[in-house]
Amino acid sequence: MTHILVIEDERYLLEDIMELLQYTTFTVQGVINGEQGIEMALQSTPDLILCDIMMPGLDGFEVLEQIRSYPSTANIPFIFLSAKADRGSLRQGMDLGADDFITKPFTSAELLTAIFARLKRRTQQNDEAEQRLEYVKTQLARMVTHELRTPLISINTVVEIISRQINSLEPGELAELLSTIDAGSKRLSHRVEQLAFITQLETGMLNRALVETQGISMSMWELLVASTNLARRFAYMQQPNVGIKMRDRDRQALVQCNPPALKQAFAELIANALTFAPENSDIEVSEWCAEGRVLISITDRGRGIPNDKLTAALEAFQQIDRERDEQQGIGMGLTLAQRIISAHGGTLDIRSVINKGTQVVVNLPMAAN
Repeated sequence: MTHILVIEDERYLLEDIMELLQYTTFTVQGVINGEQGIEMALQSTPDLILCDIMMPGLDGFEVLEQIRSYPSTANIPFIFLSAKADRGSLRQGMDLGADDFITKPFTSAELLTAIFARLKRRTQQNDEAEQRLEYVKTQLARMVTHELRTPLISINTVVEIISRQINSLEPGELAELLSTIDAGSKRLSHRVEQLAFITQLETGMLNRALVETQGISMSMWELLVASTNLARRFAYMQQPNVGIKMRDRDRQALVQCNPPALKQAFAELIANALTFAPENSDIEVSEWCAEGRVLISITDRGRGIPNDKLTAALEAFQQIDRERDEQQGIGMGLTLAQRIISAHGGTLDIRSVINKGTQVVVNLPMAAN
């Protein structure tokens, strides 16, 4: 049964609302101040909260702000009840994350219409989230299975060939077979590293707080140089003669970081640029500082990403035109990079122009010298 929490300091109105909602078959709890409301919400996690604005102690805005700060209550539909109908109050409530605003006095029909509308929207959002989760799980199972099995099959096949024909293979043939093993091994190592960092992010072993307290202050330039070397190993499908131009203005800039994770993030971004850069071109990796932040841009001169596909490019297990380009990978590179950068207090922005190229700009907080 749907559970509603009512926070209202006028007892007669609180009782009237509770009676109406109980008659409508909701399970209802009521409290007379904001402190009790927050405590009750954390204890019972209601399906929807009705809250007055003008209350002694914590007002409705403060209650909403605290409700939104807890993971367990952050997404609960929240409706304000208030005699304050001015534009400023409305804007303040919506900015804090309120879902609706009912002005006193209101009719039973107005109240119930607002409640049913918000509950319906929440049900739709939950259904959409479940569908999305199922899709992601299916994509993950399909891609991970393929990406782990393919290099293993290649490696095992070549090892079997060598073991059977070791005495009859020419040096050139043996070198080619060993090259196949090497490529398969690097591809498999890349997938395992991606999954390892995903696991760290999902389990909370890599987050902003840990980076701040346990991270290392390191030169951003040194990390970028190391990332370019790693990116070369990740870029399996790059065109011939694609170079990397490094440009720096503030080589001494430091960032507080988990070095392996941040190196992985930039290697994913640089590898992506290498993969889509046209033959006989260069990608550019630039680094500079501004207003206490370190900025890094990675630019290729490839065909670009359409505006309607930019959002999908950052979603987990999504690859743009995978079939056309015969891409390898699990579509995790950009998403993984974005999440690692976010765990370092940074942001990632993609800018792209069709047939001219793509630029990824990363913005990170600068560490104290």
